[in-house]
Amino acid sequence: MSISDAQYIKDQIRDNIVNLNALPVVASCSIDNIDTSKHGWKGRLKDEVIAFYSKIGAKINRQGFGDVILTPRIINNALEYVSTEGEAVAFFVAHKVIKQGIMIGYHTNHKDRSLDTITFAAPVELNSKRGNMAVVIKVAGRKLYKAHRILTTDGSLF
Repeated sequence: MSISDAQYIKDQIRDNIVNLNALPVVASCSIDNIDTSKHGWKGRLKDEVIAFYSKIGAKINRQGFGDVILTPRIINNALEYVSTEGEAVAFFVAHKVIKQGIMIGYHTNHKDRSLDTITFAAPVELNSKRGNMAVVIKVAGRKLYKAHRILTTDGSLF
């Protein structure tokens, strides 16, 4: 597995697409009721994601890496990056990608923002469609969930 030098998550996924496509799916999720065309959908999604992570825990432990924190405030900030139904549904499998994914990116001083980031990625299946998902973790003393992206197995938008 190669560590991508690319700054953007989608490019990191594309740089590792052959290897990711060869891996087994780490999580599946089917949700059909997220309507991204209606006003207020991010608010409804935020409530659902917060409730989900409240049940399974706001700390996601990755063996050999430690706890990745995913609080309501972090979820709210991460929603700014979500623009498609696929990215919305992907929130519900992010914990599996963090736990079981492979490291595809690492940056010190990411985008000149005085923070380090690590990107984990894995194949997932959302609404019966396979894709490659990556999750960026911000390392700033604690390890904090930052954002995620998902692409199809050919590297196009999910």
